[in-house]
Amino acid sequence: MKNYKFRINGNQYEVDVLEIEGNMAKIEVNGTVYDVEMQREIPKIRSFAAVTAAAAAPSQPKPVKETKPAAGSEPGKASEVRAPLPGVIIQVLVRPGDEVKPGQTVCTLETMKMENAIKAEHGGKISSVNISAGQSVLQDEVLIVIG
Repeated sequence: MKNYKFRINGNQYEVDVLEIEGNMAKIEVNGTVYDVEMQREIPKIRSFAAVTAAAAAPSQPKPVKETKPAAGSEPGKASEVRAPLPGVIIQVLVRPGDEVKPGQTVCTLETMKMENAIKAEHGGKISSVNISAGQSVLQDEVLIVIG
């Protein structure tokens, strides 16, 4: 079940998608359940590409490239595992205090209906886990800190 909050013409709506079968969806809007017929799926790839291109304009790639080598190059400094794309966390495989090795999968992120294994770039002890399963995350959001 997915939760959404919409603001339409100044009115707040809380929407829960309860189930989807074929082109029929059962949703709950502010406590009232509706059966909704869907005519077509909105192409997510085009929308996502436009958002990514706008968000990744000149400023996005530079901080990521500068931050990661600096964090891992100094011993004893914390390194951050960040979300490469916006999506939903499917599972978290580590807890604070766990030891990880470089290249070890620390969580799974679903983006555009595909599961992506998010791996630690540097080894060390997990100092904080800022995510939980089912949570939506934005691009470059800090997921896990290895310190």
